[in-house]
Amino acid sequence: MPRLFLGLELPEHQCQQLLALQEPIVSLRWQTAAQLHLTVRFIGAVQELQVDELTSALAALDAPAFSLQLGGVGYFGSPQRPSILWAGVVAPAPLQALREQVDELIAPWCAAEPQRFVPHVTLARCGPGSAPLQGFLQRRRGLLSVPWQVKELCLFNSDPGSGGSRYSVLARYPLEG
Repeated sequence: MPRLFLGLELPEHQCQQLLALQEPIVSLRWQTAAQLHLTVRFIGAVQELQVDELTSALAALDAPAFSLQLGGVGYFGSPQRPSILWAGVVAPAPLQALREQVDELIAPWCAAEPQRFVPHVTLARCGPGSAPLQGFLQRRRGLLSVPWQVKELCLFNSDPGSGGSRYSVLARYPLEG
């Protein structure tokens, strides 16, 4: 059963900048270049038939292209038990608007997510016994990428594996210039 999400691919320059942040920190599993993306909406496991329905529904997407910039770092979880180390987004309003339109289009297949949307790019997953992240957060708090133009939204399949998930693009939805 496919496990789907909608997201943005990152340009090569931004990927390289994020990969350069990696440090040897106990129990962190850093993302590879192929794993770096920005999730707009997690959908989850769906039946094969639903993939075609979702793809068709998303063809109605009518959102403008927009400029996006990564900035700052943070984590999810508690300071004692972080789960995800991430890079944030500067001025996420256009991304939020895209998310809201996507939610409307896929509402028949996906329940609304109760948590608020925190746009981010996962840098690393934190395992049990992760070293404290405060030093990393201090050193990297000034992260600021070059802005880029977001011109498409992608429907991804996530295939879990021992080295982390592998992502493949099932469909691309252009954003109007």
